[in-house]
Amino acid sequence: MENRKAFLDEIAKDFDLDRIKNLSLPEKFKLVHYVKLIHTEAHFASREGVMHLAKSSNYTANKTYNLFAMLVVNGTKPEIVKEIVLNYAHNFEKSDSYYSLIAILGIGIMLIEKGFTPHSIFNYLILLLGDDFLTENLKFNGLLEKDEIEKLVLDMEIDYKPFEGNMRQLKYELLALLQLSHDKGIDFVRDVINNSYDNDKLQIYFNMMNTDSPNVVEYFYDEFKKNPERVNRLLISGAYAIVHKLDVFTTHYLFNSIIGKYSRYDKGSDEIETELNARLREIEMKIIK
Repeated sequence: MENRKAFLDEIAKDFDLDRIKNLSLPEKFKLVHYVKLIHTEAHFASREGVMHLAKSSNYTANKTYNLFAMLVVNGTKPEIVKEIVLNYAHNFEKSDSYYSLIAILGIGIMLIEKGFTPHSIFNYLILLLGDDFLTENLKFNGLLEKDEIEKLVLDMEIDYKPFEGNMRQLKYELLALLQLSHDKGIDFVRDVINNSYDNDKLQIYFNMMNTDSPNVVEYFYDEFKKNPERVNRLLISGAYAIVHKLDVFTTHYLFNSIIGKYSRYDKGSDEIETELNARLREIEMKIIK
């Protein structure tokens, strides 16, 4: 119970929940349907298990929900799911509507993953819209009728970036360094970063986070990732992934969330591996020189 309270405290700290409360009434009414979607999927997960969410008829009902549900279904660590949700939300500093949609769906899927009951999840998410909205506009009495749940209108869709643009090469270079750390050890990669791979910022981020104190690593990561520049946050997350020995596949999706590119977990890994190996050969050539 205490862990769940701590998790809710983290949500309040990490997300700007006032952006949801300050939405216009039409936008809030649209978000009610997404709260109901999460409530419905929470019931499904309580019956079938969270790892079976892909079997739900609502699994692909919304692109953003599908994106976050895929992470859970594929066993992504809860702390990485949170980072990915926060990264996607961070990309919409100028759109409260999109930020709020990501927050509602992302927080919702994390509450499901944490094992909160469907009723408590619904109550928590609906309250994010503001108590005045609930009483004065939605006229909500605290009870949700079954026929209300079935009438979902999910007409808010986010247009994610289809490509990485000029960050593609850096993304795969960082994945190649991560792969090297798995293959040859972190000491080998430390030498590559400091002597062969010419990126001063990566050196700083990696060398400061490459410490034997997990609490210090998390502190540095939390401070560094406040940087508004996506390229810097990509470098920060690359260093973090190496230090924490994250797997390459999950880190690929973590990077995409920083860039703002849509990801599909059910997509084959061949394309990722081909590009990664090309960057790996380039880095190895620099080592030889």
